[in-house]
Amino acid sequence: MLIQFSVENYKSIKDRVVVSMEASADKEHQENVISLEKDKVLKSIAVFGANASGKSNLFSALTAALLTIRESSMIQVGQPLRHIVPFMFSDQSTNSPTCFELVFIASDGLKYVYGFSALHQRVTSEYLHVYKTAKASLVFERTNDEFTFTSVYEKELKPVVSRNTSNKLFLATATTWNCISTREPLLWLANGINTYNSSNREEMIYVSGPLLEKDGTQSLKSFTTSLLHKADINISDFKITTGENTHEQFLQTLPNELKPIFSALPPGPHKKLEVETMHVIEEDGKTKMYSLDLLEESIGTINLFLLSPVIKRAFETGEVVCIDEFDTSLHPLLVLYIVQLFNNPLHNKANAQLIISSHTTELLDLSIMRRDQLYFIDKNNRTGVSDLYSLDEYSERTRTDIRKAYLLGRYDAIPNIEY
Repeated sequence: MLIQFSVENYKSIKDRVVVSMEASADKEHQENVISLEKDKVLKSIAVFGANASGKSNLFSALTAALLTIRESSMIQVGQPLRHIVPFMFSDQSTNSPTCFELVFIASDGLKYVYGFSALHQRVTSEYLHVYKTAKASLVFERTNDEFTFTSVYEKELKPVVSRNTSNKLFLATATTWNCISTREPLLWLANGINTYNSSNREEMIYVSGPLLEKDGTQSLKSFTTSLLHKADINISDFKITTGENTHEQFLQTLPNELKPIFSALPPGPHKKLEVETMHVIEEDGKTKMYSLDLLEESIGTINLFLLSPVIKRAFETGEVVCIDEFDTSLHPLLVLYIVQLFNNPLHNKANAQLIISSHTTELLDLSIMRRDQLYFIDKNNRTGVSDLYSLDEYSERTRTDIRKAYLLGRYDAIPNIEY
Protein backbone atom coordinates (compact mmCIF):
# COMPACT_ATOMS: atom_id res chain seq x y z
CA MET A 1 0.00 0.00 0.00
CA LEU A 2 1.46 3.32 -1.07
CA ILE A 3 1.51 6.15 1.45
CA GLN A 4 3.74 8.67 -0.33
CA PHE A 5 5.92 9.15 -3.40
CA SER A 6 8.26 12.08 -3.91
CA VAL A 7 10.68 13.05 -6.66
CA GLU A 8 13.17 15.84 -7.23
CA ASN A 9 15.21 16.86 -10.28
CA TYR A 10 13.54 14.67 -12.89
CA LYS A 11 12.61 16.02 -16.34
CA SER A 12 10.37 19.08 -15.78
CA ILE A 13 10.24 18.45 -12.01
CA LYS A 14 13.10 20.53 -10.60
CA ASP A 15 12.06 20.97 -6.98
CA ARG A 16 10.75 18.18 -4.77
CA VAL A 17 7.08 17.33 -5.31
CA VAL A 18 5.04 14.90 -3.23
CA VAL A 19 2.06 12.68 -4.02
CA SER A 20 0.58 11.76 -0.66
CA MET A 21 -1.96 8.98 -0.26
CA GLU A 22 -2.22 9.76 3.43
CA ALA A 23 -5.74 10.95 4.15
CA SER A 24 -6.25 14.36 5.71
CA ALA A 25 -8.55 15.08 8.66
CA ASP A 26 -11.42 15.63 6.18
CA LYS A 27 -14.47 13.64 7.33
CA GLU A 28 -16.05 13.51 3.88
CA HIS A 29 -16.31 10.24 1.92
CA GLN A 30 -14.87 7.88 4.49
CA GLU A 31 -15.59 5.05 2.05
CA ASN A 32 -12.75 6.49 -0.07
CA VAL A 33 -10.29 5.89 2.77
CA ILE A 34 -8.54 2.73 3.94
CA SER A 35 -8.49 2.78 7.74
CA LEU A 36 -5.53 0.94 9.22
CA GLU A 37 -4.39 0.68 12.82
CA LYS A 38 -2.04 3.66 12.57
CA ASP A 39 -2.68 5.12 9.13
CA LYS A 40 -5.58 6.35 7.03
CA VAL A 41 -4.79 5.97 3.35
CA LEU A 42 -6.63 7.13 0.22
CA LYS A 43 -7.91 4.60 -2.30
CA SER A 44 -7.56 6.86 -5.32
CA ILE A 45 -6.02 10.09 -6.56
CA ALA A 46 -6.61 12.01 -9.81
CA VAL A 47 -4.03 14.45 -11.21
CA PHE A 48 -5.17 17.27 -13.49
CA GLY A 49 -3.20 19.68 -15.62
CA ALA A 50 -2.80 21.24 -19.04
CA ASN A 51 -1.02 19.47 -21.87
CA ALA A 52 2.77 19.59 -21.35
CA SER A 53 2.30 20.62 -17.72
CA GLY A 54 4.25 17.63 -16.39
CA LYS A 55 1.56 15.03 -15.65
CA SER A 56 3.29 12.37 -17.71
CA ASN A 57 6.65 13.32 -16.18
CA LEU A 58 5.23 12.60 -12.74
CA PHE A 59 4.19 9.10 -13.80
CA SER A 60 7.43 8.68 -15.72
CA ALA A 61 9.32 9.53 -12.53
CA LEU A 62 7.60 6.74 -10.63
CA THR A 63 8.27 4.38 -13.53
CA ALA A 64 11.94 5.42 -13.57
CA ALA A 65 12.28 4.75 -9.84
CA LEU A 66 10.66 1.32 -10.07
CA LEU A 67 12.61 0.24 -13.16
CA THR A 68 15.90 1.39 -11.64
CA ILE A 69 15.13 -0.76 -8.59
CA ARG A 70 13.95 -3.79 -10.59
CA GLU A 71 16.81 -3.73 -13.08
CA SER A 72 19.55 -3.09 -10.53
CA SER A 73 20.57 -6.73 -10.11
CA MET A 74 20.99 -7.11 -13.89
CA ILE A 75 23.07 -3.99 -14.49
CA GLN A 76 26.74 -4.47 -15.40
CA VAL A 77 29.70 -2.71 -13.79
CA GLY A 78 30.16 0.69 -15.43
CA GLN A 79 26.78 0.59 -17.15
CA PRO A 80 24.87 3.90 -16.87
CA LEU A 81 21.57 4.28 -15.03
CA ARG A 82 19.49 4.94 -18.11
CA HIS A 83 16.27 6.01 -16.37
CA ILE A 84 17.89 8.97 -14.63
CA VAL A 85 16.89 12.15 -16.51
CA PRO A 86 17.54 15.37 -14.54
CA PHE A 87 15.96 18.78 -15.09
CA MET A 88 17.85 20.09 -18.11
CA PHE A 89 17.09 23.85 -17.97
CA SER A 90 19.57 24.54 -15.17
CA ASP A 91 23.31 23.91 -15.14
CA GLN A 92 23.16 23.12 -11.44
CA SER A 93 20.30 20.61 -11.84
CA THR A 94 21.89 18.90 -14.83
CA ASN A 95 24.89 17.99 -12.70
CA SER A 96 22.90 17.14 -9.56
CA PRO A 97 21.37 13.79 -8.57
CA THR A 98 17.78 12.81 -9.27
CA CYS A 99 16.05 11.87 -6.00
CA PHE A 100 13.20 9.41 -5.36
CA GLU A 101 11.46 8.34 -2.16
CA LEU A 102 8.61 5.91 -1.51
CA VAL A 103 6.75 5.37 1.76
CA PHE A 104 4.69 2.20 1.75
CA ILE A 105 3.28 -0.71 3.72
CA ALA A 106 4.63 -4.03 2.49
CA SER A 107 2.94 -7.43 2.67
CA ASP A 108 4.45 -8.04 6.14
CA GLY A 109 2.29 -5.18 7.42
CA LEU A 110 5.26 -2.93 8.22
CA LYS A 111 5.73 0.62 7.00
CA TYR A 112 8.96 1.32 5.10
CA VAL A 113 10.64 4.47 3.83
CA TYR A 114 12.99 3.81 0.93
CA GLY A 115 14.78 6.41 -1.13
CA PHE A 116 17.76 6.87 -3.39
CA SER A 117 19.52 9.57 -5.38
CA ALA A 118 21.53 8.94 -8.51
CA LEU A 119 23.51 10.46 -11.33
CA HIS A 120 23.81 8.75 -14.72
CA GLN A 121 26.85 6.73 -13.66
CA ARG A 122 26.35 6.02 -9.97
CA VAL A 123 24.11 6.00 -6.93
CA THR A 124 24.95 8.94 -4.67
CA SER A 125 22.73 8.08 -1.70
CA GLU A 126 20.32 5.38 -0.57
CA TYR A 127 18.43 4.60 2.63
CA LEU A 128 15.87 2.24 4.12
CA HIS A 129 13.88 2.82 7.33
CA VAL A 130 11.29 0.53 8.88
CA TYR A 131 8.53 1.26 11.39
CA LYS A 132 8.30 -1.63 13.85
CA THR A 133 7.12 0.81 16.50
CA ALA A 134 5.84 4.38 16.31
CA LYS A 135 9.40 5.48 15.59
CA ALA A 136 11.31 4.67 12.41
CA SER A 137 14.40 2.47 12.67
CA LEU A 138 17.32 2.76 10.26
CA VAL A 139 18.07 -0.42 8.33
CA PHE A 140 20.86 1.07 6.23
CA GLU A 141 22.04 4.39 4.90
CA ARG A 142 24.48 5.01 2.09
CA THR A 143 26.43 8.01 0.84
CA ASN A 144 28.18 7.07 -2.40
CA ASP A 145 29.91 3.80 -1.38
CA GLU A 146 30.04 4.48 2.36
CA PHE A 147 27.43 2.60 4.43
CA THR A 148 25.92 2.97 7.88
CA PHE A 149 23.94 0.24 9.65
CA THR A 150 22.24 0.04 13.01
CA SER A 151 23.60 -2.77 15.18
CA VAL A 152 20.59 -5.05 14.71
CA TYR A 153 21.13 -5.15 10.92
CA GLU A 154 24.90 -4.73 10.63
CA LYS A 155 25.83 -8.41 10.97
CA GLU A 156 23.50 -9.39 8.15
CA LEU A 157 24.07 -6.50 5.74
CA LYS A 158 27.68 -5.38 6.14
CA PRO A 159 29.20 -8.46 4.41
CA VAL A 160 27.13 -7.70 1.30
CA VAL A 161 28.68 -4.25 0.83
CA SER A 162 31.67 -5.75 -0.99
CA ARG A 163 29.31 -7.38 -3.49
CA ASN A 164 27.67 -4.09 -4.41
CA THR A 165 28.94 -1.62 -7.03
CA SER A 166 28.57 2.14 -7.33
CA ASN A 167 25.88 1.82 -10.02
CA LYS A 168 23.77 -0.74 -8.13
CA LEU A 169 21.15 -0.22 -5.47
CA PHE A 170 22.08 -1.92 -2.23
CA LEU A 171 18.44 -2.85 -1.57
CA ALA A 172 18.47 -5.09 -4.65
CA THR A 173 21.97 -6.46 -4.04
CA ALA A 174 21.25 -7.37 -0.43
CA THR A 175 18.02 -9.14 -1.36
CA THR A 176 19.80 -11.06 -4.13
CA TRP A 177 22.16 -12.34 -1.42
CA ASN A 178 19.20 -13.50 0.69
CA CYS A 179 19.16 -10.73 3.28
CA ILE A 180 15.88 -10.97 5.17
CA SER A 181 15.74 -7.32 6.27
CA THR A 182 15.54 -6.03 2.67
CA ARG A 183 13.41 -8.79 1.18
CA GLU A 184 9.89 -7.55 1.97
CA PRO A 185 10.38 -3.94 0.83
CA LEU A 186 12.03 -5.08 -2.42
CA LEU A 187 9.24 -7.58 -3.11
CA TRP A 188 6.65 -4.84 -2.66
CA LEU A 189 8.56 -2.48 -4.96
CA ALA A 190 8.83 -5.30 -7.51
CA ASN A 191 5.22 -6.51 -7.37
CA GLY A 192 3.00 -4.26 -5.26
CA ILE A 193 2.96 -1.17 -7.46
CA ASN A 194 2.92 -0.79 -11.22
CA THR A 195 2.66 2.06 -13.72
CA TYR A 196 0.86 2.01 -17.05
CA ASN A 197 0.19 4.35 -19.97
CA SER A 198 -3.23 3.57 -21.38
CA SER A 199 -2.48 5.46 -24.62
CA ASN A 200 0.50 3.16 -25.36
CA ARG A 201 -1.23 0.18 -26.96
CA GLU A 202 1.94 -1.86 -27.39
CA GLU A 203 2.81 -1.47 -23.72
CA MET A 204 -0.70 -2.40 -22.57
CA ILE A 205 -0.73 -5.51 -24.82
CA TYR A 206 2.61 -6.51 -23.36
CA VAL A 207 1.28 -6.06 -19.81
CA SER A 208 -2.24 -7.42 -20.24
CA GLY A 209 -1.44 -10.26 -22.63
CA PRO A 210 0.07 -12.59 -20.02
CA LEU A 211 -2.76 -11.76 -17.60
CA LEU A 212 -5.36 -12.64 -20.23
CA GLU A 213 -3.57 -15.88 -21.04
CA LYS A 214 -2.92 -16.83 -17.42
CA ASP A 215 -6.41 -15.97 -16.20
CA GLY A 216 -8.43 -16.72 -19.32
CA THR A 217 -11.14 -17.97 -17.02
CA GLN A 218 -14.83 -17.37 -16.74
CA SER A 219 -14.22 -14.92 -13.88
CA LEU A 220 -12.02 -12.74 -16.07
CA LYS A 221 -14.48 -12.98 -18.93
CA SER A 222 -17.34 -12.00 -16.63
CA PHE A 223 -15.40 -9.05 -15.22
CA THR A 224 -14.26 -7.83 -18.65
CA THR A 225 -17.60 -8.23 -20.41
CA SER A 226 -19.35 -6.56 -17.47
CA LEU A 227 -16.98 -3.60 -17.73
CA LEU A 228 -17.56 -3.42 -21.48
CA HIS A 229 -21.33 -3.58 -21.02
CA LYS A 230 -21.15 -0.72 -18.52
CA ALA A 231 -19.57 1.24 -21.37
CA ASP A 232 -22.43 0.14 -23.64
CA ILE A 233 -20.04 -1.88 -25.83
CA ASN A 234 -21.57 -4.88 -27.55
CA ILE A 235 -18.97 -7.57 -26.84
CA SER A 236 -20.57 -10.69 -25.41
CA ASP A 237 -17.47 -12.86 -25.19
CA PHE A 238 -13.87 -13.13 -26.32
CA LYS A 239 -11.48 -15.89 -27.32
CA ILE A 240 -7.75 -16.02 -26.68
CA THR A 241 -5.32 -17.96 -28.84
CA THR A 242 -1.58 -18.24 -28.44
CA GLY A 243 1.21 -18.85 -30.89
CA GLU A 244 4.85 -17.98 -31.41
CA ASN A 245 6.70 -14.88 -32.53
CA THR A 246 10.26 -14.66 -33.76
CA HIS A 247 12.70 -12.81 -31.49
CA GLU A 248 12.51 -9.75 -33.75
CA GLN A 249 8.70 -9.77 -33.74
CA PHE A 250 8.72 -10.15 -29.96
CA LEU A 251 11.00 -7.13 -29.53
CA GLN A 252 8.66 -5.01 -31.65
CA THR A 253 5.80 -5.68 -29.20
CA LEU A 254 7.76 -4.35 -26.21
CA PRO A 255 7.71 -0.82 -24.77
CA ASN A 256 10.86 1.10 -25.76
CA GLU A 257 12.26 1.11 -22.23
CA LEU A 258 12.18 -2.71 -22.11
CA LYS A 259 13.69 -3.42 -25.53
CA PRO A 260 17.36 -3.03 -24.46
CA ILE A 261 16.86 -5.58 -21.67
CA PHE A 262 15.17 -8.26 -23.77
CA SER A 263 17.31 -7.70 -26.85
CA ALA A 264 20.13 -9.40 -24.93
CA LEU A 265 18.09 -12.59 -24.58
CA PRO A 266 19.11 -15.56 -26.72
CA PRO A 267 17.14 -15.49 -30.00
CA GLY A 268 14.33 -17.96 -30.14
CA PRO A 269 10.54 -18.25 -30.39
CA HIS A 270 8.39 -16.22 -28.02
CA LYS A 271 4.72 -16.53 -27.23
CA LYS A 272 2.27 -14.29 -29.00
CA LEU A 273 -1.32 -13.71 -28.01
CA GLU A 274 -4.31 -12.94 -30.20
CA VAL A 275 -7.72 -11.85 -28.96
CA GLU A 276 -10.94 -12.34 -30.89
CA THR A 277 -14.04 -10.47 -29.71
CA MET A 278 -17.53 -11.90 -30.18
CA HIS A 279 -20.57 -9.80 -31.10
CA VAL A 280 -24.21 -10.91 -31.05
CA ILE A 281 -26.01 -9.09 -33.87
CA GLU A 282 -29.72 -9.05 -34.71
CA GLU A 283 -30.64 -9.26 -38.39
CA ASP A 284 -34.10 -9.89 -39.85
CA GLY A 285 -35.41 -10.94 -36.46
CA LYS A 286 -32.63 -13.44 -35.93
CA THR A 287 -29.46 -13.29 -33.88
CA LYS A 288 -26.06 -14.26 -35.20
CA MET A 289 -22.59 -14.32 -33.70
CA TYR A 290 -19.82 -12.37 -35.45
CA SER A 291 -16.17 -12.07 -34.49
CA LEU A 292 -13.54 -9.35 -34.85
CA ASP A 293 -9.85 -9.17 -34.12
CA LEU A 294 -9.40 -6.96 -31.05
CA LEU A 295 -7.30 -4.51 -33.06
CA GLU A 296 -10.29 -3.95 -35.37
CA GLU A 297 -12.29 -2.55 -32.46
CA SER A 298 -12.42 1.15 -31.58
CA ILE A 299 -9.50 2.67 -29.69
CA GLY A 300 -11.66 3.16 -26.60
CA THR A 301 -12.81 -0.48 -26.69
CA ILE A 302 -9.22 -1.71 -27.03
CA ASN A 303 -8.03 0.48 -24.17
CA LEU A 304 -10.85 -0.61 -21.86
CA PHE A 305 -10.35 -4.27 -22.78
CA LEU A 306 -6.62 -4.10 -22.04
CA LEU A 307 -7.20 -2.26 -18.76
CA SER A 308 -9.73 -4.82 -17.48
CA PRO A 309 -7.27 -7.60 -16.46
CA VAL A 310 -5.06 -5.00 -14.73
CA ILE A 311 -8.03 -3.71 -12.74
CA LYS A 312 -9.24 -7.22 -11.92
CA ARG A 313 -5.78 -8.26 -10.69
CA ALA A 314 -5.58 -5.14 -8.51
CA PHE A 315 -8.90 -6.00 -6.87
CA GLU A 316 -7.54 -9.46 -6.11
CA THR A 317 -4.03 -8.56 -4.94
CA GLY A 318 -4.33 -5.01 -3.56
CA GLU A 319 -1.90 -3.67 -6.16
CA VAL A 320 -1.27 0.06 -6.53
CA VAL A 321 -2.26 0.87 -10.12
CA CYS A 322 -0.82 4.10 -11.57
CA ILE A 323 -2.17 4.96 -15.02
CA ASP A 324 -1.08 7.94 -17.08
CA GLU A 325 -3.64 9.31 -19.56
CA PHE A 326 -6.23 7.06 -17.98
CA ASP A 327 -9.18 8.51 -19.85
CA THR A 328 -7.75 8.08 -23.37
CA SER A 329 -10.82 7.51 -25.58
CA LEU A 330 -12.97 6.67 -22.55
CA HIS A 331 -16.29 8.37 -21.91
CA PRO A 332 -16.33 10.53 -18.74
CA LEU A 333 -19.12 8.43 -17.19
CA LEU A 334 -16.99 5.31 -17.62
CA VAL A 335 -14.01 7.05 -16.01
CA LEU A 336 -16.23 7.97 -13.06
CA TYR A 337 -17.49 4.40 -12.82
CA ILE A 338 -13.99 2.85 -12.67
CA VAL A 339 -12.73 5.37 -10.11
CA GLN A 340 -15.81 4.72 -7.99
CA LEU A 341 -15.12 0.96 -8.20
CA PHE A 342 -11.80 1.59 -6.47
CA ASN A 343 -13.47 3.82 -3.88
CA ASN A 344 -16.21 1.27 -3.20
CA PRO A 345 -15.29 -1.17 -0.38
CA LEU A 346 -17.78 -3.74 -1.71
CA HIS A 347 -15.84 -4.04 -4.97
CA ASN A 348 -12.35 -3.14 -3.74
CA LYS A 349 -12.05 -5.64 -0.89
CA ALA A 350 -8.26 -5.99 -1.19
CA ASN A 351 -7.74 -2.22 -0.75
CA ALA A 352 -6.17 -1.65 -4.16
CA GLN A 353 -5.19 1.92 -4.95
CA LEU A 354 -5.59 3.90 -8.16
CA ILE A 355 -3.53 6.93 -9.22
CA ILE A 356 -4.41 8.48 -12.57
CA SER A 357 -3.79 11.52 -14.69
CA SER A 358 -6.95 12.77 -16.30
CA HIS A 359 -8.75 15.49 -18.22
CA THR A 360 -12.16 14.19 -17.09
CA THR A 361 -13.36 17.23 -15.17
CA GLU A 362 -16.45 15.35 -14.00
CA LEU A 363 -14.14 13.94 -11.30
CA LEU A 364 -13.75 17.46 -9.94
CA ASP A 365 -16.84 17.00 -7.81
CA LEU A 366 -16.77 16.98 -4.02
CA SER A 367 -19.85 14.76 -3.98
CA ILE A 368 -17.61 12.04 -5.49
CA MET A 369 -14.04 12.80 -4.45
CA ARG A 370 -12.39 14.25 -1.36
CA ARG A 371 -10.22 17.39 -1.55
CA ASP A 372 -7.10 15.37 -0.78
CA GLN A 373 -7.84 13.05 -3.72
CA LEU A 374 -7.57 15.83 -6.30
CA TYR A 375 -4.17 17.07 -7.46
CA PHE A 376 -3.10 19.71 -9.96
CA ILE A 377 0.17 20.06 -11.81
CA ASP A 378 1.21 23.31 -13.45
CA LYS A 379 4.32 24.30 -15.39
CA ASN A 380 5.86 27.75 -15.28
CA ASN A 381 6.69 28.45 -18.93
CA ARG A 382 9.30 31.04 -17.94
CA THR A 383 11.33 28.53 -15.93
CA GLY A 384 10.14 25.22 -17.40
CA VAL A 385 9.47 23.92 -13.86
CA SER A 386 6.42 21.79 -12.99
CA ASP A 387 4.77 22.17 -9.60
CA LEU A 388 2.34 19.71 -7.99
CA TYR A 389 -0.23 20.58 -5.35
CA SER A 390 -3.46 19.25 -3.88
CA LEU A 391 -6.90 20.82 -3.73
CA ASP A 392 -6.59 20.23 0.01
CA GLU A 393 -4.22 23.21 0.09
CA TYR A 394 -7.19 25.45 -0.82
CA SER A 395 -9.89 26.35 1.68
CA GLU A 396 -12.81 25.24 -0.44
CA ARG A 397 -16.25 24.54 0.95
CA THR A 398 -18.09 21.32 0.21
CA ARG A 399 -20.66 23.15 -1.92
CA THR A 400 -18.01 24.83 -4.10
CA ASP A 401 -18.27 23.98 -7.79
CA ILE A 402 -14.70 22.70 -8.14
CA ARG A 403 -15.04 21.90 -11.83
CA LYS A 404 -16.19 25.41 -12.67
CA ALA A 405 -13.49 26.98 -10.50
CA TYR A 406 -10.84 24.84 -12.18
CA LEU A 407 -11.95 25.76 -15.70
CA LEU A 408 -11.97 29.43 -14.69
CA GLY A 409 -8.32 29.08 -13.67
CA ARG A 410 -8.65 29.30 -9.88
CA TYR A 411 -6.19 26.43 -9.41
CA ASP A 412 -4.09 27.22 -12.49
CA ALA A 413 -3.09 23.92 -14.23
CA ILE A 414 -5.09 24.84 -17.37
CA PRO A 415 -3.87 25.97 -20.79
CA ASN A 416 -3.61 29.73 -21.30
CA ILE A 417 -5.49 29.93 -24.58
CA GLU A 418 -5.32 33.24 -26.41
CA TYR A 419 -8.33 34.01 -28.59
